[in-house]
Amino acid sequence: MADLRLFSTSASFGAIATALGAIALPGAALAQETQASGGRDAITVTAQRREESLQDVPIAISAFSEADLIDRQISEPLDLVNSVPNLIGSNNTGLGAANVYFIRGLGNTESIATFDPPVGTYVDDIYIARQNGNNVSFFDIERVEVARGPQGTLRGRNTTGGSVNVVMRKPAEEFGGFLEAGYGRFDRYTVRGSVDLPVSDKVLTKFSGFYASDDGFVDNIATGETLNTQESFGFRADLRFNLSDAVRWDLAGDYIKDDGANILNYVEGGSPLVIPDENGRRISQTGLRTGDRGDDIIESVLAGEGLGSENKSFSITSNLNWDVGFGVFEVLTSYRELSQEFVVDFFDGGLAGQQFSTGGFVIANDGQHDQFSQEVKFTGSYFDGALDVIAGGYYFQEKNATDFADIFTIDADPTDGITPVPLLLADRLLENDLDSVAFYGQFDWRPVDRLTLTVGVRWTEEDKDIEFTDQRDPATLPPGTVTLDSANLLAAGIPLDQSVSLITPRFVVEYQALEDVNLFASATKGFKSGGWNARSANPALLQSFSEEQVWSYEAGFRSQWFDNRVTLNATGFFLDVEDFQIPSAFDSATGIEFITGNFAGLENFGVELDLSVQPVDGLNLYAAIGIQDAEYKNLSPATMAQLERAQTDPSECGLGIVAPDCQLAEPVRAPTLTANWGGTYEFPLPQLGIFIRPAVNVRYVGEHTTGTSNLANSFEDGYVRLDAGITVGDDDGDWTITADCTNCSNTLYIESNLPPTVYLTDPARWFIRARVNF
Repeated sequence: MADLRLFSTSASFGAIATALGAIALPGAALAQETQASGGRDAITVTAQRREESLQDVPIAISAFSEADLIDRQISEPLDLVNSVPNLIGSNNTGLGAANVYFIRGLGNTESIATFDPPVGTYVDDIYIARQNGNNVSFFDIERVEVARGPQGTLRGRNTTGGSVNVVMRKPAEEFGGFLEAGYGRFDRYTVRGSVDLPVSDKVLTKFSGFYASDDGFVDNIATGETLNTQESFGFRADLRFNLSDAVRWDLAGDYIKDDGANILNYVEGGSPLVIPDENGRRISQTGLRTGDRGDDIIESVLAGEGLGSENKSFSITSNLNWDVGFGVFEVLTSYRELSQEFVVDFFDGGLAGQQFSTGGFVIANDGQHDQFSQEVKFTGSYFDGALDVIAGGYYFQEKNATDFADIFTIDADPTDGITPVPLLLADRLLENDLDSVAFYGQFDWRPVDRLTLTVGVRWTEEDKDIEFTDQRDPATLPPGTVTLDSANLLAAGIPLDQSVSLITPRFVVEYQALEDVNLFASATKGFKSGGWNARSANPALLQSFSEEQVWSYEAGFRSQWFDNRVTLNATGFFLDVEDFQIPSAFDSATGIEFITGNFAGLENFGVELDLSVQPVDGLNLYAAIGIQDAEYKNLSPATMAQLERAQTDPSECGLGIVAPDCQLAEPVRAPTLTANWGGTYEFPLPQLGIFIRPAVNVRYVGEHTTGTSNLANSFEDGYVRLDAGITVGDDDGDWTITADCTNCSNTLYIESNLPPTVYLTDPARWFIRARVNF
């Protein structure tokens, strides 16, 4: 594993993906300690905000321990998509710090601060609001939980699609730690370490850090530079105060700096507009150079430099846990700030080989994003375990300020010798705030043995506001230009604030048919609040969109057999989405406009199967299959009118969610079939005092589209991807040496498309690392 900082940026991934909620146990518990019976212990999760065995949770969830992450070559968060059925994800186009996940067809490709992700990212139960900076580092990880379906009753905000929850390892009571270093393809270097330094039995501390860098894999044939490089580092401190037998206080703080981008690239001899037939050297030909971005990013672009992305984040969290006898109070407080600065050329210097020094179509961004959350949670169990209660209140505040500009370079006649002209299409300051208040409760009642009835409910109220300021010099604007400011939004009938208040319930029936067989059925509602389009240079197109509401119905079973050597789980689901928020592309007088709207609803139903087997000690095998069928429904009046016009006007086709054949498009990133299978085999060499553990993971993703309008170059025909590795270590667990590869077969597939371009997956990587535990 290149470095176990699951959320630190990798140089390039592409864009987005789609997914279906997957399964309860895709072999994730296989790395746990062996039971006396010969089986494996189920991993402990907190998907219901309390510790439970994964097999007892009536939610579609996959969980991975640190050992699982190593065995499956999960070196960063997006690698999770190779082990969770029907989950697809990638970096956003252009950015190396923006992870986009689609679960059961629900996701969002926008990273700007007026959009909220439907798949929430959490670190120790703290919600990370910004998708443009959710590539949070792992440091010393205990486990990762990926839950599918709405999680809005008990967990944070906006999780209509699901959640990715990272659980950090807490300080230990004894001195110890590890140090790891490695080297890999593209001159990738990593160093990672953590140390537990207990001060006393009352005060425990942990300090962790990482550094990673590589030389990139994209050759810029215009400038001679190498693109999609990475350099990142981070530090984290954890403190635990055992104030008494009943009171525990955890404090944590971290700082992360990451320089890494996802610049458009393509296979030499091909084009960024066409899906290549085979792999080869990755190239770019933007004339915009990397280098320091000055105080004025626009001036840097006009001077021909600044290409790249930089993220800096700082966070501090507090968790006060107090056992009052009749229950436990938990007070969670968090503050997080993120600064993001990037200059990205989305049209590769002009898409025709012009190699403009100011790029083809460039977005220059300088953003500051601050969030604060406060939660008070109570858990209790009564009547000899017949009634479990979780209740709490939640407050979340966010303040965003984004200064961003669009620069388009033209050369009407490349043969006339006239210097290409960079046009400043827009330069605006976007400021938007959010206040969210929620109260929630869940009651699990066991009226008779083996039967559990669950009722949960959450009331949420969210208030958002937005303000635009046009930063262009009025003297330089053509006569009649409508500036990008709040007054002109109001004049176009676009509101500057939104408010929504909703109740989201959850109902579950769970029955233990046998000792190790649990049946369940559930109905859960979730919602994601609305927002505004913010990409356009035309104030009239900065339209608002309303909240997205979701009902999810699930039924399934969790089972273990043959002394827990076989785990078989199944989940069936039906997803009903109203006012689906769909990012789409449309033509306008000034070019392509990217507009998100409530263009339709969505229905999706499917089945998820998961099998893990330990036929003999040391051999762990797993397989998972996800099947889904998604389609749009309840079209908006605007979409219905467009479809009607398209029957006589071909210019209406291939736009929004209308396909090039003038019919309704297929939903994006919803392949009918996904599957993964693999395993590990650990065999000892006692005469040498060591073990050898090979591991393999194969991922299949069926045909799907990555573009809402189903353009020809947005279709991926399907692919098979292989990850593999081998670890050698000593019997005492003092050291290990691992060699592995990701995308070992160098499979080429598209991860996203930003009309009219195609974003490809990373090439194959290999890595060797050594780890010492102390």
